Amino acid sequence: MNFPKQQVIRWINEQKEDILEIYKSILRIPALAPKNGGDGEWDKAQKIIEIITSWGWKDWLEVVEVPDPKAKNQSRPNIIITYNPENLSTPAIVSVAHMDIVPVGDLSEWDHDPFDPIVKDGKLFGRGTEDNGQGLICSLYGLKCIVDLKLTIANPIKVVIVADEELGSTYGIRPLVEQNRFSPEDIVVVPDAGVKSGLEIEVAEKKPFQVHIITEGHQGHAARPNDALNTQPVANDLASKLFEELHTRFTESDPLFYPPVSTFEPTKRVNNVENTNTLPGRDEQWWDCRLLPNAPVEEIKKVFQTTAAEIEKKWNAKITVNIRTRDIKIPTINADTPVVRRLQKAIGTMIEGETTLVGIGGGTCAAFFRMAGIKAIVWGHMDHKAHETNEYCVVENLYTDIAIFTAFFTA
Repeated sequence: MNFPKQQVIRWINEQKEDILEIYKSILRIPALAPKNGGDGEWDKAQKIIEIITSWGWKDWLEVVEVPDPKAKNQSRPNIIITYNPENLSTPAIVSVAHMDIVPVGDLSEWDHDPFDPIVKDGKLFGRGTEDNGQGLICSLYGLKCIVDLKLTIANPIKVVIVADEELGSTYGIRPLVEQNRFSPEDIVVVPDAGVKSGLEIEVAEKKPFQVHIITEGHQGHAARPNDALNTQPVANDLASKLFEELHTRFTESDPLFYPPVSTFEPTKRVNNVENTNTLPGRDEQWWDCRLLPNAPVEEIKKVFQTTAAEIEKKWNAKITVNIRTRDIKIPTINADTPVVRRLQKAIGTMIEGETTLVGIGGGTCAAFFRMAGIKAIVWGHMDHKAHETNEYCVVENLYTDIAIFTAFFTA
């Protein structure tokens, strides 16, 4: 069908106040994984279910609960909304967004309460606004536009809202894909990464590679350092040598990706002692690395292990290296696939310019589809504020993207 652009824009203009209020009501509910200090997505999922039930969509709703004993109600809920009034048997058009968020970080660096979203200078501020609330709300309202305007569809539509994306999808899209809830012919977009222009489509991801390093020494009084083994300088020495070695040795470049190289970054570090006059006897640090598809995983593992062994011997400490990765192959999606062409067409209804295909650091739900042979791509229209303090989404982008999702679902 020809996309009824003006009709869709009128509908969005009439809904703007409602869209923002519904969006804010979802953003006010934290959805932190238990490992990040929260109790999961239960409360946020119930709010979303309440909203879509009020829209009359109850019969289209399926909630898939993945057990997690550490979460509220021991459950990590995932929501699947299927719109198929004509019982079409063609491949589904699928959008996948996630409910969970990352911690707020240093609260003093926020200009406002991260869970009391506000609009300022055309931007909606709050934790989860860009990652991944924007994609979630645009998917929902893209479908609502179709339903309210009674637009014709040629394929079933699935709006999928999942848990646990931020910590690896163990309780989210991964089990849904493994349960064969999607078809190899499905056309899948994951609205979870993008640029200001809205003209980049992500078709490739790096391989995630995480390392947890535990350094053990001997706790003691800061006034008597010779009676202790302070793990702080040991761990710092290790981190410094690893950072230099990894960035010096593994310099392969691929212009498809931004940045075009594998990345190796120390991230989380556990608080070791509570007072300033005690020398810590234990240090825990994590590394988050994103590897190019052809990066030598075994060689990178060896660098972590041998460098740790050298520092262990140098300081007479005990260092344990736990590497959390799988040497997986995440296929790249070609430009001529139906999902790319369909999204390009949808973007073109609202944004002028040529789209570019890119690769990113990875970690989205799309990887699990690709590994299962389902061609999924990632797209967004955003300012790269995910995981930052004062995270925001641009309000006008929100409305533009609802129209783009309406076009994508109906193209």
